[in-house]
Amino acid sequence: MKSKIWDLPVRLFHIAIIVLAGVSWWSAEKMHEISTSAGDYLSIHVWSGCTILTLVLFRIVWGFVGSTNARFSHFVKGPAAVVSYTKSLFSSEHRYWPGHNPLGGWSVVLMLLLLLAMPVVGLFSADDDLPGFGPSGPLSRLVSDNTSYLMAHIHHLLFSALQVVVVVHVAAVLFYLLVKRQNLIRAMVTGAGEAEGADTLRFRPLWLALVLLALTAGLVAAVVVGLS
Repeated sequence: MKSKIWDLPVRLFHIAIIVLAGVSWWSAEKMHEISTSAGDYLSIHVWSGCTILTLVLFRIVWGFVGSTNARFSHFVKGPAAVVSYTKSLFSSEHRYWPGHNPLGGWSVVLMLLLLLAMPVVGLFSADDDLPGFGPSGPLSRLVSDNTSYLMAHIHHLLFSALQVVVVVHVAAVLFYLLVKRQNLIRAMVTGAGEAEGADTLRFRPLWLALVLLALTAGLVAAVVVGLS
């Protein structure tokens, strides 16, 4: 029997991050094409990055005050739980968790950290691959040229790390779909799925999520606009 597993804020967050990550990647690639106007695509890139930063900050706050399975305390487990869960993956007694399992929980934490670090570093970055174009990030003028170039290098490294994590994440989703016969994608889209203990989940009201999102958006806007 299917039960509600994911709340709407978490589901929309996943979808939005996928779309915005694609926009950020596309705009970054276009900035390095000689035939294009880097400035136009930089604006898109900065907007996308600031939106990602807003959403990640919201997700972190929601991880403390949101619905049961959105909370870090629900899915971030210790080494013993991770090892035990990993050993049970190919067992007939494998448990379907109502949300992120102990193994996937740490990948979520890693992905959130990367998605947080990338836009923060990007705000202070200036890409030396674009000579004569000027500062890239809206806050790059607050640091030296060498620091902003270093930030750009770190920004690229973080993106490479994120790509690896995404590939592993997709592989895990396909493993559950093809081997464990558990459609995690459908559950994330519809919010419903089959899992033990789903009846114990508690969901927070949507208005609370909207208030927190407005606050994080205001914080990011105030910092970026106020310091740029």
